[in-house]
Amino acid sequence: MTNLPANLESSIPAPVRAKKRRSFRNQAADLRMRYDALPRRQQWLVIAVLVVIAWFAIDELLWSYARGWASESERIEAALDRGAKRNSTVSADLRRSVATFGPVVPPGPAAVGREELARAIDEVARKHKVAGYSYEARTGQRVKDNDASLLGPSIDRLQAEVKFETTADELPKFLADLESHPMIDGITSLRLQKNDQNRKVTVQATIETWVIAATGRSAR
Repeated sequence: MTNLPANLESSIPAPVRAKKRRSFRNQAADLRMRYDALPRRQQWLVIAVLVVIAWFAIDELLWSYARGWASESERIEAALDRGAKRNSTVSADLRRSVATFGPVVPPGPAAVGREELARAIDEVARKHKVAGYSYEARTGQRVKDNDASLLGPSIDRLQAEVKFETTADELPKFLADLESHPMIDGITSLRLQKNDQNRKVTVQATIETWVIAATGRSAR
């Protein structure tokens, strides 16, 4: 068997090994050595470039916050202007009503108002332990009042016909809680019938709340 030359193995290139990743400290030391090797003029030039880059980065960061604050302040200013314009058109009767009955809660959308009215009636009924009441909601006539236009473009009366039984002592408290509930604008109709058998009162009430009219609904 023929023997290969001793130096033949050393002439074969070794497989290339993956270079070990240098640490951040070594990279920083290498950059510092390169920086120190530069002439003094070029060193000042590098410092100036770094300062300019840092200034632009900080300036952009600060201006992004400033633009957000400016946009928010503009929205607040616009809201205050709208409030001031509406305040100048409020009639004396409406001012007296607000002073008497408290601030006006703007009506919500019709779909949301229907759910809130049902929830408000159920809350009061549970509080006074009234069970088995009937509930039927409908949309009444549109509110036709000059002052109502301040609350929205078109306002509908959302009415609920509620029928329940309660005691004569509990009835005034029940009605008072209904009228004072923020989601209820009033009780427009009330019918009472005394039941001599169970000594309770059968009540049929029309409870009303105002909502912003759904789009596409014609005024009646």
